[in-house]
Amino acid sequence: MATDRPRTPFAALALLFLLSGAGALVAETVWLRWLRSLLGATAPAAAATLLAFFAGNALGALVAGRLAPRWRRPLRAYATLELLAFGSAAAVPLLLGLGSGRIDVAYDALRGQPAALAAARFAVALAATLPAAACFGASFPALGAAALRSSAALGRRGACLYATNTLGAALGAALGAFYLVEHAGVRGSHGVALGLLASASLGAFALSFRETPRQPTLVEPIAIERASLLGPWSLAAVSGFGTLSAQVLLVQALSQVLNQSVFAFGTVLVVTLLALAAGAAGAAAWGLRGSTAVVRLGVATVGTALLLAAFPASFWHRTEGLAFAGSGAAWPGYLLECLGLALLSAGPPLLLSGLVFPLTLAWAGERRPGAPPSSLIGGLLAANTVGAMTGALAGPFVLLPTFGPWGAFVAVALVYALSAFGLPDPSPGRRMIRIGVLAGGWALIFLTASPLTVPVLRLEPGERARSMEATAAGIVAVIERDGERLIRTDNHYSLGGTGEIAHQERQAHVPMLLRPGARSVVHAGSASGISAGAVLAYPIEHLRLVEIVPAVARAGARDFAQANRGVHQDPRVEVVLDDAGNYLGHTAERFDVVIADLFVPWRAGTSSLYSSEHFASVRARLEPGGLFCQWLPLYQLGAEELHVILATFLDVFPEAGLFRADFYGRFPIVALVGFRDAVAPAAAVEAAVARLAQAGETDRWVTDPAGFWSLYVGALGPLAPSLERTPRNTLDRPVLEHLSARHHRGGSIGLAQPFVGVAWQRFTDSVRTASALGDPLYPDLDRAAKRAIAGGAALQMAGALWREGRTDEAARAVSVAADLLPPRLLADAPPDPTVADLWPDP
Repeated sequence: MATDRPRTPFAALALLFLLSGAGALVAETVWLRWLRSLLGATAPAAAATLLAFFAGNALGALVAGRLAPRWRRPLRAYATLELLAFGSAAAVPLLLGLGSGRIDVAYDALRGQPAALAAARFAVALAATLPAAACFGASFPALGAAALRSSAALGRRGACLYATNTLGAALGAALGAFYLVEHAGVRGSHGVALGLLASASLGAFALSFRETPRQPTLVEPIAIERASLLGPWSLAAVSGFGTLSAQVLLVQALSQVLNQSVFAFGTVLVVTLLALAAGAAGAAAWGLRGSTAVVRLGVATVGTALLLAAFPASFWHRTEGLAFAGSGAAWPGYLLECLGLALLSAGPPLLLSGLVFPLTLAWAGERRPGAPPSSLIGGLLAANTVGAMTGALAGPFVLLPTFGPWGAFVAVALVYALSAFGLPDPSPGRRMIRIGVLAGGWALIFLTASPLTVPVLRLEPGERARSMEATAAGIVAVIERDGERLIRTDNHYSLGGTGEIAHQERQAHVPMLLRPGARSVVHAGSASGISAGAVLAYPIEHLRLVEIVPAVARAGARDFAQANRGVHQDPRVEVVLDDAGNYLGHTAERFDVVIADLFVPWRAGTSSLYSSEHFASVRARLEPGGLFCQWLPLYQLGAEELHVILATFLDVFPEAGLFRADFYGRFPIVALVGFRDAVAPAAAVEAAVARLAQAGETDRWVTDPAGFWSLYVGALGPLAPSLERTPRNTLDRPVLEHLSARHHRGGSIGLAQPFVGVAWQRFTDSVRTASALGDPLYPDLDRAAKRAIAGGAALQMAGALWREGRTDEAARAVSVAADLLPPRLLADAPPDPTVADLWPDP
């Protein structure tokens, strides 16, 4: 007689599944990093990789569900699947490398066809990850065949296995986000994932010696049930759709108030998986009370629908109107705030949505008591995964753009509400109560705190939203305040603005003047296009604007045409909607100048743009005599982070110089300029400065030779020996990503110790001292140029001292600057607040 208890201890099988879940999640996290660096970090590329994972999982679940009942030793089959997962996961980096080569060949032909490029990326991701993902998907039906003897056990032990696997995934997410990559590197993390998968396989093989061979069972095709509006298989698909689309929307909402570091996103992912695991565990525990699964499903679907509908208003009030979280907390206090916010806001709807699929397993077991549990698991898991694929696409690419951030929650809530309405129930009265609770709760939410009236943007006094676009890559808004216009993404990150046109244009003038006669230029991170527009002041032949967020490019073209010289409409300009690292890593084109915008160092994925591999890709794209200019926001970097960037940069560009864009004391930005080979002589640079003045440009810091040299700090090459022991930032060891995230507090406070003010000035003094015997980049500098360099240093020191309240010392530094710089720049010139905060706006 069949029994629910196999001879193999259930706890041991659950432990194996926990190891498998942890290994699979760590592996998939690493694959996402590799795919991001090989295929790009755009929203379509991320969707392609996610779909590839889901496709493999669905295929594996479907095939294993059909085959598992025929296996005489299902535990040994599970062990074999884990071993295959180990082997195929180990092959992923090799397959991705081969696929990347194919993308290289076709990239330039496909980049103007986003759909074709997305299809090619999907093909690479699918080919590389399908075998391993299929094994991951097949593991649940296989282990279900070993652990469950009848479909009646699906509601308890089946849900328990699902909860254990999801808990393992949460542990894997925590390891990947908070420890492994930082301490073992990406390849080391992948090794840990392989070790976990191997442990699950070896453990299953060891336990399989206790396994009693079984008689194979022939599986009849599962008929589609039409007796009710909704059956287990359609509800499994609805659960996958709702859970994934809600997860996407919740992450999008949390990104409006978090600093988007790897730690912040890791916290959100861990909370998401823990909530889903808790939901599955709750379903298993609930099943012990004896109520029918459909009754519990009614409660779960109604509760999920109401919590999702109530989320926008609740989140707005919990975050005090989308205020930046953690504004006064240093790490790890910031992480605790992230954890608390995610648990309290996203946790409840995720917890209830996590009940639905495990309860659907129990419902299917009740409906098909004679069916092998593995076949039910396989079919339901495949349906759930197909629904998840649909939700992963619909959430960011359909629901968000169509209904907006809060309306999208209403749309997903409606899906759960319709599911609750369509669920059958043996008791008509109980079904009417369920529908009544749903309708009453829905009416209460919309009458008291309608999600459709919750503001999408956080606007400060005096601000007005000119436009807003919700996209898969974030919320992009054009904000007007005090006559200024700027782009803001995800409520807290400003991308350029019309209030600082001269300052932003200087970011293009500096590198263009250092490479006289440049014909081909790339501007990576175009944003409003103001900086890139200044390139049009030079006799170029073509300019590539690389922007990762299409909505930002559209906003720049639509709302900033007057400020950016109409750069998007210029016939010499091509807009490339792609990740800058991916574009420069795959294109075969070469350029005279590559300009990289200010990239926020702690944002997840951004550190790849400061990696050795990226710098090497840029160097390979430079024409002879070409240069690369990487702008850095010093107010977002500590000394340790800056040293990492410098050491990494100098490894690839040993001939490099340091330039200022301003003399600010508190918010300075600087440029690392790396030369491929020859450096234009100082006389040629000064001639280019003169031509720019003749062309009608009015910024005296780039149209006067002394003004331009005052922006020059010095050559960086002589500092290389002092940076030998400094860690390098690589794709395998993303030191900067974790270092800057750990130091960043969030909000208006920024870094605990940003490398600005007097500390920065002491560093610039060391740069100039290192070249005391002669500047290796510009040995032909005349006396006037050298005085201008010293004058620029004095002027920035004045700004630093002034910001620290040391006004007497600041006045003396200004006096030194005035002696060194010609009167036309300082003494006889009007105040210029675009270059120094000593001169406040008039």
